[in-house]
Amino acid sequence: MVLLMIAAIIGVSVILDYFIFDYEDKHWGWLKKASKPVRRSVIGCYLLMLCVIYFGLSLPYIKPFL
Repeated sequence: MVLLMIAAIIGVSVILDYFIFDYEDKHWGWLKKASKPVRRSVIGCYLLMLCVIYFGLSLPYIKPFL
């Protein structure tokens, strides 16, 4: 349950950054010209990398909950 909540928080933060907080196209401006499949794959890979990195770094702390 904890891992699902962590993944949801990471996913919501990336979605909010892409659609709301990046109003001047500083972070994701290079991706605006790409096709939809490319955008989906880039954002999906980005989310996957964030979850793997977060899980790997926090493994010693969440190991008792697994």
